[in-house]
Amino acid sequence: MKETMTNKIVLIIFLLIGIPAFAGMTKAGYAADDSANPSATFLSPSEIAKNQATIGRLQEYLSGLTTIVSDFTQVAPDGTLTSGKFYLERPGKMRWQYNPPTPILMVSNGSELVYYDVELEQVSHIPLDQTLIGFMAQDKIRFDSKIGIESLTVDAGTIRITLAMRDKPDDGQLTLEFSDNPLLIRNMVIRDSTNQVTTVSLNNARFGVKLDKELFIFRDRQHGHKIH
Repeated sequence: MKETMTNKIVLIIFLLIGIPAFAGMTKAGYAADDSANPSATFLSPSEIAKNQATIGRLQEYLSGLTTIVSDFTQVAPDGTLTSGKFYLERPGKMRWQYNPPTPILMVSNGSELVYYDVELEQVSHIPLDQTLIGFMAQDKIRFDSKIGIESLTVDAGTIRITLAMRDKPDDGQLTLEFSDNPLLIRNMVIRDSTNQVTTVSLNNARFGVKLDKELFIFRDRQHGHKIH
């Protein structure tokens, strides 16, 4: 039971970086390590200008992704593996569907993220713009006044960009990892406010495929209505 709860906490961490209501749940699963989590700093204007070509490529690539269907593998801070299916239809729609025995479903309809615990039949609603990962579902993706760049590295055919919300940078960071030539998103690394790291790898990804609209409609069986 403890292991199951720990996994659920990590899944919450993954998409809900920066949501104060879940901070206590996060700390219940893992001890904070504030000494290893210094205050965030963003690239200076001169550093951004120096890397503008790479930044522009990443923004153009992410903005050009209309749909994604991908298997994913998630590694929790304690090494626990979970897996599932990820769907994205921009703008605004995402679905994270975890494989059994992980009883979690997360669906975004464009304005909010619905988190459903199947086992407990518990539904939570979170504004999408309060999640760091939510920026990937925007119509045009820009690293700007809301989402800032903490670091950018290009090394041996791999590009890594670390992002945080400018108004609450210490709540968590998201690192996107891309292979280059051609540019292709591979992994997401999430560091939460307690310095715990969760890694999500995208596997067998397909891009630009037609998706069923039902994927982004959450049907609340408990209350007998759907959210879309």
